[in-house]
Amino acid sequence: MRARPDGVPVSELPPVAAQAAERFCELLVPVLGDDLVSVFLDGGTTFPDRPLVPGDLDVGVVIAHVSEDERDPGRWHDAPSSRPARVAAAQQAVAKEYDRSIDATYLLLEEMAGHDRPGEAFFGALRHNRWPVVRAHWLAGQYVLIHGRSPAELVVAPKPEDLRRALSRGVEHLERHVYEGDASDPYEATFAIWNGCRVLYTLETANPVISKRSAGDWGLAHLPERWHPAIRAAGRSYDGIATAEDNELLRVEMPSFVEMLRERLPLQRPRPPGEPPRWG
Repeated sequence: MRARPDGVPVSELPPVAAQAAERFCELLVPVLGDDLVSVFLDGGTTFPDRPLVPGDLDVGVVIAHVSEDERDPGRWHDAPSSRPARVAAAQQAVAKEYDRSIDATYLLLEEMAGHDRPGEAFFGALRHNRWPVVRAHWLAGQYVLIHGRSPAELVVAPKPEDLRRALSRGVEHLERHVYEGDASDPYEATFAIWNGCRVLYTLETANPVISKRSAGDWGLAHLPERWHPAIRAAGRSYDGIATAEDNELLRVEMPSFVEMLRERLPLQRPRPPGEPPRWG
């Protein structure tokens, strides 16, 4: 995929997505001031083959400085006047105003320049396990800049071994959903099938920058016929037109599909014996 140095133009977004992102940015500016480095959209909304039914808005927010107290939700959660609490309130207000779930990732500028996984700015103990994957997306220009500096100029290219570990951890996340019995949830089953196709595409091409729909199309062209009905059912589910038969097929096939993914990509970071798969 050719890189778009300046990202995807905001004019290519659905109007409501653009308006919600710009409104969120407007609310963040008075809270974070000069510490607000960047606001951008990434994820499925930035691809032209996005779902017919609008999904979550994936928003990235880069912040220059936070205090030790601001990194610990135990200290700021019950302090409405704190910056993290005001940021969280802004996120909730925009989600309510535009009737769109906002999946925001808050990153510290100083933690973004290397290969190590950064922590969440306001939840310092949480690590960004998809860090190599999202960096590859940004460096390919798969983002919409709303404010400030481009995320592509803040990061370095992922190393192949880091990307492989991130993909393995993503498969482990799917294994955890199977372990929790989530195959009966059409949303989770759809995510497992199409995101699994994206994992396999990346292993084949060394390029993780592809939409879920395009990854599903790749799966139909490259995976055995045995998986094609589930991939097609995931496509209908993605667009909100799945039948009861589609949902049942996804429920039955999701565990086997995830098992196939693990066979293709062995676990990269072993976990203690007897422990369940780790969330991503």
